[in-house]
Amino acid sequence: MRPRAVIFDFNGTISDDEPLLDRLFREVLAAEGVDLTSDIYFAELSGLSDPEIVVRALEIGGVEPTLERRERVLHAKIDRYKDEVRRELTVDDGAAGFVRGVAARVPIGIASGAAREEVELVLELAGIGDLFEAIVCIDDVEQGKPDPSGYLLAMAQLNEERSLHESIVAGDVLAIEDSLVGVQAAHAAGLRCAVVGEDDRAQGVADLVLEELSPATAASLFR
Repeated sequence: MRPRAVIFDFNGTISDDEPLLDRLFREVLAAEGVDLTSDIYFAELSGLSDPEIVVRALEIGGVEPTLERRERVLHAKIDRYKDEVRRELTVDDGAAGFVRGVAARVPIGIASGAAREEVELVLELAGIGDLFEAIVCIDDVEQGKPDPSGYLLAMAQLNEERSLHESIVAGDVLAIEDSLVGVQAAHAAGLRCAVVGEDDRAQGVADLVLEELSPATAASLFR
């Protein structure tokens, strides 16, 4: 069934930045005495919201996740992330073309576990920020994925300017994700979900697997 709207995850989906996130989280956590490995990051933390990644990583490292420590780690990570993406954009031409191709056909939104200042900066640098009718970040919800709150709020934002007759319901929306917890969040919100990337766990429960994000794969969603 052709979607009437598409809601994107951000990290690892539009923004090809999971290796960057792995490195930055390991660096800022090392300053707190936590020796986080890439294996642990990708097996246990990738796909979670940034605040939850910090809490879980501190607990894994045996360090108390006090509010002061959590905020220090998050702010350090956000600052480094913004510096890195200004130096090297994490949205490639294929992903940007996919977004443009979908936006030319249906309303689009974002449901992300990242900080708004990161998401909006990358979208602006990629020249695609104005295409999104809804942008929901971890700043806007109390719980990150696999909780469905982000997707539910993004759908509500998409419907704000639509009449009841034109409203978009969950079954009409396709989520684009790259992680198991993201697929779980989309399904919990009643959305169908397509997965891009190499996460076998996510692919195993997704409704659709995309080999890549490109203008051609965008067109294929509407055939």
